[in-house]
Formats: sequence, structure tokens, C-alpha cells
Amino acid sequence: MPMIHVVDKDVSVNAPPGDAILFALWDNHVTITSICGGNCSCGACNIEVLEGMENLPPISDDEAKVLSRIKRQGPNIRLACQSIPTGDVTIRIVPED
Repeated sequence: MPMIHVVDKDVSVNAPPGDAILFALWDNHVTITSICGGNCSCGACNIEVLEGMENLPPISDDEAKVLSRIKRQGPNIRLACQSIPTGDVTIRIVPED
């Protein structure tokens, strides 16, 4: 089971197979914002992937559009609702401006 390490919260949680990071964090009572409930539309659950990017699926066109709209682009910026880990990942929850 993949492990998600959240450096800014100093916590690590297991991600059940097939679960997005957003839902694994919520299931373990780790606070992360999502206005749309994980539907890849609000962008509030943006995260910075510090390690383990190779353990996430490639970014989709829809995810790229949302990140562009909220001006959170970069090689390590992802949406937690679209990031389904297949191995360990270390992240930072990016604060909203």
C-alpha cells in the first residue's frame, strides 16, 4: 500500500490502492481543501510533489487546464484529487494565496 508523507503536516498515511491522495488524506483526518469534492474542477487541492512523481499517473488535460486556470503550474504541482499513487509519495500541501 503506497505511503503518502505530508511534510508540512508532519504526517504519513497509507493510500488504499486506487485511492487519490485527496481521499486518502481525508480518510486519515488530514486537512486539505477541496471545494468541488474531488471532481477536478476547483483546484483547491493543489499539492507540490517533493518525491515520488514517478509513482503518479501522467497529468491529464483536464488537470492541466485547472492548474493553468488557478496559476499553479510547474513540474511538481498536481491536484490531490487526480493523483493516484502506485508507490510512496512525499508532498507539501500548497497554501492558497
